[in-house]
Amino acid sequence: MSWKRDIAEALVWLASRFVPTGAAAATPESIFVLRNNDLGDLLVITPLFQALHDLYPNAKIVAGVGDWAKPLLELNPYISEVLPMNAPWHNQVIVDQSLNTALTYILTSTEAQRLSDSHFDVAIDVVGSPFGQLLLIKAGIPYRIGVRGFAGGHSGAHSFVNYNHDEHVGQQALRYAEILGATELPSIYPQVFLSEEEKLAAENTWQKKAVKRIVVGPGGGFATKCWPIESYRQLLEQLDNQSLEIIVVGAEKDVENASALCKDLKNAGSLAGKLSLRQALALVATSHLVICNSSMLMHAAAAFGIPHVIPLGEYFTDSKQHMSQWGYPDLTHCLGKNAERKTIYKPGEVLAVVNKLL
Repeated sequence: MSWKRDIAEALVWLASRFVPTGAAAATPESIFVLRNNDLGDLLVITPLFQALHDLYPNAKIVAGVGDWAKPLLELNPYISEVLPMNAPWHNQVIVDQSLNTALTYILTSTEAQRLSDSHFDVAIDVVGSPFGQLLLIKAGIPYRIGVRGFAGGHSGAHSFVNYNHDEHVGQQALRYAEILGATELPSIYPQVFLSEEEKLAAENTWQKKAVKRIVVGPGGGFATKCWPIESYRQLLEQLDNQSLEIIVVGAEKDVENASALCKDLKNAGSLAGKLSLRQALALVATSHLVICNSSMLMHAAAAFGIPHVIPLGEYFTDSKQHMSQWGYPDLTHCLGKNAERKTIYKPGEVLAVVNKLL
């Protein structure tokens, strides 16, 4: 696959020669932020929108995201508009992410044309990729910011952030605002904005009163990154008592596993496949604890200040590095292999952490 990246990078370099980069306007009137990636990827960089708004309160701040992620940005006061950017790269939603499909999207899609017609002053490709930069170059955006050292594309950018896998992704995203001149930045904790009606509906979803509420999310993008479903079952069996109410959430693909987890348990139920994304967020906001894989739910929990336990799967070899890149101080409890430990956590070990938090 490296040859495809080399071709894309060469195209970026060549295209940038015809659409030269320029200096950012002293006070840009419009800023476009491209984040066509997965749900957790978007949530973790949401503080960037506040940083840009605080820096340029009169500028139009526009987010370009896939249709699947738009609900995460509803009611966000720092965003002027959300443009649909169902770009076929760096996400798990669009199956065909071939070089031909990416170039066809950039050159002929109505979404790319709308981006061109918007005439943005500044654009940020948060993930940093050759395709992202080609999209921004094709749109004629004069000042483009990217990433050096991750997927490429920086040869077509005027400025870039140096990728650092030991730095928190949210902190790294805020560096884009620093490039533009920001000196005071919000915290790295994700930002989600719910209506009072959404919160009330979530409160009414819980069946038991005056008990601890736990949201469990056994799903994830890749099986090897997930804690084994059998381990989740054993954990829920040990947590099945009257002082708790447990709701398992997930997408359509998680329905079967979620139902199996709750079978014959008196204090656990599944709503997998039954909630909209906003409803799931509100449920997390009204819980006391979240237990999930390294997924969107951990960032949602952080947005609402909810402690969360993240038992990592076999894929992860360094839980400490994962914590530094994706976790949140005082809220994230990242349990997995590291330099001192060569095995994933067992249900009893996770239970001990959960009990301590409860």
